[in-house]
Amino acid sequence: MRIENARVAVLVENMYQELELWYPVLRLREAGAAVTIVGPTAGEVYASKLGYPAVAEAGIEDVDPGDFDAVVVPGGFSPEYLRRNPAIVDFVRGIDGRGDPVAAICHAGWLLATAGIVNGRNVTSVPVIKDDVIHAGGNWRNEPVVVDGNLITSQLPNDLPAFAREILRGLERMPEREKPGRSFPRSSAAYHQTALLKNRAQAAGSANYRAYAVLPGERA
Repeated sequence: MRIENARVAVLVENMYQELELWYPVLRLREAGAAVTIVGPTAGEVYASKLGYPAVAEAGIEDVDPGDFDAVVVPGGFSPEYLRRNPAIVDFVRGIDGRGDPVAAICHAGWLLATAGIVNGRNVTSVPVIKDDVIHAGGNWRNEPVVVDGNLITSQLPNDLPAFAREILRGLERMPEREKPGRSFPRSSAAYHQTALLKNRAQAAGSANYRAYAVLPGERA
């Protein structure tokens, strides 16, 4: 597949790691791919671990695995929120089921484990979650980047150049395919102000809380 014909989803949730989201987004766009930041809700702001805002260009309910040729899952704490969302888990499982590249770095192994797609496969992750990956059936390797078929995994931000190269190679190995006519808006990485991370109960009287982000001046 020619990179300029590739469509890639990059997943976002609160507490994402800054480099692990924006490096793949910008590197793949530089190479010519159409990259869409996909979150739980289109247009919602998500805060990184340091408050760097990212806007979801599409909501998970608005997309289908067939809209894309690959998915990238950044790390940070965001994979813990991502794997609580059944639609996101199904989306990643669907991309993998098509044999399309699934690329995950750092703590993103949490989402892969929940999706049930590491069993019997060679994978890596940030070492602190290797037990989670092993218990999900993965053959954990202490290597910067591990490729097992369509599954591309990596450990840390320092490994991002090699991680991005393997994503591009994975896309180039794919056959050309007819694309759906849908397109999604593109948000900017331009930083204007820090996003503030807050929490609210999922329901009245609930002990479960969900993180959400607001920009200064917006109503919480």
